[in-house]
Amino acid sequence: MPPKQEELLNILKKINYPGFSRDIVSFGIVKEIIINDSTILVSLLLPKENKKIEAEISEGVNNALKEVPGVSDVQVEIGIREQSQKSQDTASTSKKLPEIKYYIAVASGKGGVGKSTVAINLALAISKKRENVGLMDADIWGPSAPIMMGAVNERPVTTGNQKILPIDKLGLKLMSIGFLVDEEEAVIWRGPMVHGAIKQFIEDVEWEGTDYLVIDLPPGTGDAQLSLAQTVPLSGGVIVTTPQDVALIDVKRGILMFQKLNIPVIGIVENMSYLELPDIDTPIDIFGRGGGKKMAEKFNVPYLGEIPLDPDIRIGGDTGKPIIESKPDSKAAKAFVGIADKVLDFLE
Repeated sequence: MPPKQEELLNILKKINYPGFSRDIVSFGIVKEIIINDSTILVSLLLPKENKKIEAEISEGVNNALKEVPGVSDVQVEIGIREQSQKSQDTASTSKKLPEIKYYIAVASGKGGVGKSTVAINLALAISKKRENVGLMDADIWGPSAPIMMGAVNERPVTTGNQKILPIDKLGLKLMSIGFLVDEEEAVIWRGPMVHGAIKQFIEDVEWEGTDYLVIDLPPGTGDAQLSLAQTVPLSGGVIVTTPQDVALIDVKRGILMFQKLNIPVIGIVENMSYLELPDIDTPIDIFGRGGGKKMAEKFNVPYLGEIPLDPDIRIGGDTGKPIIESKPDSKAAKAFVGIADKVLDFLE
């Protein structure tokens, strides 16, 4: 007796997209399963062409389904979503991407490492050296830019051509889901809603004139990361970690995510690296130290620098005055500036 489609779908849910923690079914990659007696045809649609990923997924599907009783042959057909879109009618009303020179993604393998703090201060540090800098808070489930940038009560407006004008704050063009929806509403978003929000933040926001767009991604590897990679040509990704081993384990996932999507890894930032006290000469390594640098060496990616554990960073975030603005001469602010220099060197 041939297997049921639901049974096969459940098996495919155990196959993760290479480099991601999400499975190929929840990512919407499995488009069709056809059962013809003992032969199974699986149709997949990938976000972009990548022969290595195609081979990995195809092998995974074959190996998994051939273990199913009653299945003698598995055939995998793979299409590319980009090609499918390009083949649509040229009269389509598809929207044009803004002419942004550099898209800079800031990511982390797990939450709680200060990714948003790094993204915001990095964007501000770049704005001290270059003009036309924007910050896109794409952390759908935990938008923190409105608070950390002192823009909680700001609300974007639309232009005559229905473009959303980003908030102008501290010299940055700023957009966040936190300006548009209540937090309780955003936390339940999944799949298609997340993809739609990411596309809207790129296509429907008036980013024209922006040369450097820093994008604060949600932690982990999931819908938002894949959606962004499908939507814009990312110039590179910055991975944020803390020194302890439990955080460094997830750095590998972040690096593999960028590599699988053919996105250059700009480098690793070690946040909360050490604590300095006025009455102690030697810095205190609360979470250990140097793990980020070791991971950079292990995966042969640049090490961008370390950020100290400074109470003023937290205070600046809570009060809407990031440390780059509130204490530009502090060691932490200078560390962010040094990281911005390396990011600009990489891009330019």
